[in-house]
Amino acid sequence: MDSVVKQLYEAMESKEHLASTLLVLCGDHGMNDAGNHGGSAAGETSPALVFIAPKLRTISSGFPCPADSPEDDYQYYNVVEQSDIAPTLAGLLGFPIPVNNLGVFMPELLHFWPPNERVLLMKQNAQQVLRIMKATFGDMFFDNVAISVDCDQSLSKAESLKCLWGKVERMDDDGPSNTGSKLMLLTEVLQSTRSIMSSTASNYDIAKLQLGTLFAAIAACVTLAGAALSAPTAAALNPWSWVIASSYAAMMFASSYVEEEQYFWYWMASGWLAWLYVKLYDWLHHGPKQLLTRSSVLFSSAGPLDSKLGVYHF
Repeated sequence: MDSVVKQLYEAMESKEHLASTLLVLCGDHGMNDAGNHGGSAAGETSPALVFIAPKLRTISSGFPCPADSPEDDYQYYNVVEQSDIAPTLAGLLGFPIPVNNLGVFMPELLHFWPPNERVLLMKQNAQQVLRIMKATFGDMFFDNVAISVDCDQSLSKAESLKCLWGKVERMDDDGPSNTGSKLMLLTEVLQSTRSIMSSTASNYDIAKLQLGTLFAAIAACVTLAGAALSAPTAAALNPWSWVIASSYAAMMFASSYVEEEQYFWYWMASGWLAWLYVKLYDWLHHGPKQLLTRSSVLFSSAGPLDSKLGVYHF
């Protein structure tokens, strides 16, 4: 992989039509010590993200490589949210930000634009997020916004956010004056909004989730009990079926369920086929004889079905 990246970058440096190319390397997930993912460990939720382009030399002197060992888990040079990738790439490509995105343009890449255009770009980002806020909380949330010097002073999170948005709405974006303070304000309000909206989206009713789990468990028990009473000797209730059902139920509590489910079905399907092969082998070698013996015993102990017709079992 290193050689492939090297070839791509050398082509970007040497070919004129590739001079404005941006190469983004990003992992969709990390990995734990066992090589799995899907859990909440730092190694699983901290994928790498690298921006590579010859033009980056004009705005950055680079970083030391290899990096020093991080103080926190897997936090080397800088940390960004996954949602920040979409608005950043959209801004670099000149595309509009996706409608429902709550990300913030990465400030390190704002230096590609002159100061006044940086403010315009971040304000477009803010307006996009503001539309989501109004769609979620309604326009009434932003009515009668009180603006104070310090939006964090004795204010709740919602009131502080309203105060910050009030400052953004009244911010003068003409001219390069106070560009730094404007960018700081826009970045602060975007990050605060993202934090509140993300927590709202994951604000689950635990009591209802537990109640639903209880009803599902009761329904499963009733179903299994009904099946056992209606067909106690059915093939569907053999021990292997119970092994599959109980193992899969226990696996629902695994931390890396998404990654490990494929292994579960691989081994269970292999075991099921092996069990069927054993049953088939047993039936081919012993089944016909046992069937004939049982039939003979049954027929010899039975009487005439219809004496008038003279039908007998032998």
